[in-house]
Amino acid sequence: MKLGPHHAIERFGVITTCFTVTFAMLLMGTISSAASNNRARLDETALYTTSFTTSRTELSGGVEGIYINEDNTRALVLMRFRDADAGSFSADAANYQAFLTGSNEQLDTMALQSNITGSILVFGSTGYLAVVLDSDVPFAQQILSLTLRANSELVYNADSGRELREDLQDDGSFAEFDQWRVFLNPGASGTREATSLEGNRVDPAALYYELVLSEQEQEIRDAMDQQLLEMRSYLTRISEYEAEMNRVNVDGVFIEPPEVPVQIDGDSIAGQAADEETEATLELETDWVHPRGYDFDWRSGSIDQGYLDSIMPVGETSYITFLGEKAQADDGENSQFSANDIEWLLTDGNDLKDYGQSHQAMKPLTDIMNNTTQAYQEYYRIKNAYQVDSHSDLLELEVLLRGVDSSGSINSDEEVLLTY
Repeated sequence: MKLGPHHAIERFGVITTCFTVTFAMLLMGTISSAASNNRARLDETALYTTSFTTSRTELSGGVEGIYINEDNTRALVLMRFRDADAGSFSADAANYQAFLTGSNEQLDTMALQSNITGSILVFGSTGYLAVVLDSDVPFAQQILSLTLRANSELVYNADSGRELREDLQDDGSFAEFDQWRVFLNPGASGTREATSLEGNRVDPAALYYELVLSEQEQEIRDAMDQQLLEMRSYLTRISEYEAEMNRVNVDGVFIEPPEVPVQIDGDSIAGQAADEETEATLELETDWVHPRGYDFDWRSGSIDQGYLDSIMPVGETSYITFLGEKAQADDGENSQFSANDIEWLLTDGNDLKDYGQSHQAMKPLTDIMNNTTQAYQEYYRIKNAYQVDSHSDLLELEVLLRGVDSSGSINSDEEVLLTY
């Protein structure tokens, strides 16, 4: 670079050119980086809308997830109305319609990149509904704008359609019809695969089991495994305290081992807990079942396969009647368990409970009595929860699944999904 005073203009031009080129390179890098980030975000984001409110009846709900089949040619958008809105929406898929178009992150309408058809599913009165989208080729990396329309309004709203969200105000159909809009990208990596989307036939019950109930069932089964482990620990305690009765004495006086309550006597927990390589095989072996409880082999089955048919009495044809009678069963004398009913006699003929807690000399024996009593009580409490509550929870899920199987509906008419 010439540094003399007569070359100032040349130096200025060179410096300006350098700055311009540098700025252009930085700008191009920024644009390239932004485009790359946008593509990465588009590739990862399957769902852009997590909640919705219908435009006229103002029912609220959430988008539970986006699911695809193995070939990525079928997608399902699972939605759920809030529990508070139960009974406020139609449970018939024939009363719904959908509209689909392409979009971008600025919400501009774009052309669809594949031919898409669809159907609408309503899972009975559970509050869940879904839109199934079928593409003639694997879904592209494209944001889709999906509008749902309820043609049957079960809620009166005096202000229907008067105050729409700003992004809906340019679409008069949201004021005229009860609608909501969801943005999704079924071609993104953030979708989840569902085996129940395979095949030509869409089965509402199979979908509802896989997408909704299977997780709830697993939570119940995990809780039952924990209950079995807790029961085993209390049975171990009881055995330990029974051994102490034969070992600990006060001046040669021992506890006469009391009669074990019938609700506990002979119980054992067979099998092993789960580890990194094997699943749990724990099982309660007992001769006593609570009148309102159950003792079926839940581990070998599932609510999808069904438990009810195998546990209903011979000749009983209605599972509703069977479950109702079971829930109202009389406890009976054998169901009542109280620590105060247990006799704690000593080998000298005295009653250990007569000594009270203040008699320090008998404390080694009263400690065994109190610990055993507490172990009995805790074991009985967990056993009741296991037999009555947990088993019933599994059966309630099966009943719910049967309800979806009988009342679920599909709308697959040619005009159920209009694309533009």
